[in-house]
Amino acid sequence: MQSIINMPTTKTTPDQLLDLFQAQGGLLTARAARQAGLPSMAITRLLEKGLIERIQRGVYRLTDESELPTADLEALDLLEVQLRSPYARPCLVSALHLHGLSTTRPAALQLAIPRHRHRPRIETPQTEFFFFGPRAYGTGLTTLDVRGQALVTYSPEKTLTDLLRYAPKFGRELYLEGLKKYLGRRAVPLYRLTEAARDAGVWTAMSRDLEVLLHDQDH
Repeated sequence: MQSIINMPTTKTTPDQLLDLFQAQGGLLTARAARQAGLPSMAITRLLEKGLIERIQRGVYRLTDESELPTADLEALDLLEVQLRSPYARPCLVSALHLHGLSTTRPAALQLAIPRHRHRPRIETPQTEFFFFGPRAYGTGLTTLDVRGQALVTYSPEKTLTDLLRYAPKFGRELYLEGLKKYLGRRAVPLYRLTEAARDAGVWTAMSRDLEVLLHDQDH
């Protein structure tokens, strides 16, 4: 007869849900829980115990993040916003900072949304939304891993071209800072930058900047 001590134990549903929260970096949607075969009652029980908190309808966060991997706070905030509004994508200065091409963080998180969408109602964190047309919104996408979850944003090349497009609003300083840092990286794919600039209709302006910066690097 098998000893009770040696019998395999089965985790309870709340424990399984906590494991899922851990695997998803502390942030989880009710939809993801359902897809994992876990009932909504499990979320209710964790809420009652104070183990998780509701940050928006259908989106929850662990109250104790001490056992989670460290992560950039801005990236976590952007991921949280994206879980709440899946069509919102970090762009412009937020994307530039995510890619390590600027030391500047915008006062409000900057995210692109499709032109036909309504502005999401998000009180915290502070956000600024930009309406992108179909082509600007749908091209140059990339993903960054944030505690095991994919944060959909724009590539460094697309971000630089977007900042050049928005130079009348932001000025050229952040764009030029990002472009210099980009060119300073080893083996940068300049053809991607060229393609992105041509696609965005800013190649003429960017080519002049590249000529100056590349000339400076050679001397």
